[in-house]
Amino acid sequence: MVTALFLLANPSIQAQPNKQTSELPLVRTNEWPQFRGPNGTGVAEGFSLPAEFSSTKNLVWKVAVPFARSSPVVTADRVFMTASEGDKLITLALDRKTGKILWRREVVRARQMTMYKANDSASPSPVSDGKNVFAFFGELGLISYGPDGKERWRLPLGPFNSFYGMGGSPVLAGNTLVMVCDHRMDSFIIAVDTRDGKVLWRKSRQNFEGYSTPTIYKPKDGPPQVIVLGSPSVDAYSLDKGERLWWVTKVGSYPKGVPVLGADMVYVLAEGGDAPFFPPFDETLKQHDANKDQRVEREEMKSNKEGVEHFGWLDANNDGYVDRAEYEFVRNSTVVGHGLTAVRLGGQGDVTSSNVAWRLQKSYPNIPAPLIYQGVMYLMKEGGIVTTLDPANGQVLKQGRTPNALEEYYASPVAADGKVFVVSASGKVTVLKAGAQWEILASNDLGEEVWATPAIAGGNLYIRTRNALYSFSAGAK
Repeated sequence: MVTALFLLANPSIQAQPNKQTSELPLVRTNEWPQFRGPNGTGVAEGFSLPAEFSSTKNLVWKVAVPFARSSPVVTADRVFMTASEGDKLITLALDRKTGKILWRREVVRARQMTMYKANDSASPSPVSDGKNVFAFFGELGLISYGPDGKERWRLPLGPFNSFYGMGGSPVLAGNTLVMVCDHRMDSFIIAVDTRDGKVLWRKSRQNFEGYSTPTIYKPKDGPPQVIVLGSPSVDAYSLDKGERLWWVTKVGSYPKGVPVLGADMVYVLAEGGDAPFFPPFDETLKQHDANKDQRVEREEMKSNKEGVEHFGWLDANNDGYVDRAEYEFVRNSTVVGHGLTAVRLGGQGDVTSSNVAWRLQKSYPNIPAPLIYQGVMYLMKEGGIVTTLDPANGQVLKQGRTPNALEEYYASPVAADGKVFVVSASGKVTVLKAGAQWEILASNDLGEEVWATPAIAGGNLYIRTRNALYSFSAGAK
């Protein structure tokens, strides 16, 4: 299974038996080497964690760090992070025990990407093999540093055409580093040798803009596969050669987060709808085309605040105009299914008609990925709405709110020690008692904006705010 593959590359993590039948075997998790932890599950086990914490309670350390929306990753003795300042793309290594910054490496971005204000140049999270760290920057490509901060190699990638920026993070399987680059045109998936940065394979994808991180799946009777959530399909590629093995279409568009593996299914979440987000182009021309040139200019959209804010999404070539082709591409791209889709793993070719187990097309989150923990699925939606589901059939078990944090959520939920941690945009951390009929154990306010997903390693909870990284542990002080 997936855990077995992960353990081969991370011997410090020990497998534990799992009595649950609807999720993967549990692991005793002393490391959190990538976005959302071991293979993107969002789950850690084997250690106690506090339900209450603050700058004066259960705080191990707090350290100032430069801003980014990327999440921290944790090895046996390090915490790795990325950030950006001006033209500098930054990778940081911190001492796990003390929070001391051991080294900071900067490279000058190769180009300037224009992107939406809710993203930044260091949004993708790094990944580590326990010693080295690997980072992706949309304005540079892939870069690797050794334990001492010495640059090992770099692989230029791009430029990318994505108004909302690049959001997916790299993942590891043994000595293979995988990166998915879905953007407006010429999307691709690439596999790189971690030892020297040489390309093992690169495959074009028909998918358009996406911000999802892949996951690694190890079938019982075959080689590892890379599961990729894109617009508008979820695809499985062979890890060794990059062959596209099977896929399910019409799962939605503009996906974030990561595909979440269960025992025999993968769960994917994406936007979209049954009807286009926008009116027909001719209607938009009637409303906004003041000079009657059959195009829409940014200035002509000034009466529509949201239209001006997202104008770059429509204007694919950045010439200041939106023509019919650009408009219709985006309009049609939103009608490709939507919501949470449960897909049975395996098969060959297009398995849409045979492998979709169930769909949930209401009450699904925009950004946070689903979480499966102790046989229950959790969804964290804007407005502080928490929903638990039966992952076998999608049945809603409970829906409620986090009363002290009725706001936006960008961080994905994570779980350990019988607790589920959900972090709001303003830094309010609600701790749930895990279970189908979850209960609120505590509410903690860090008093600062949070975009990053927390990391859990050993008995420590790591939370990145706008300007700091915290390490919390039970009984710290």
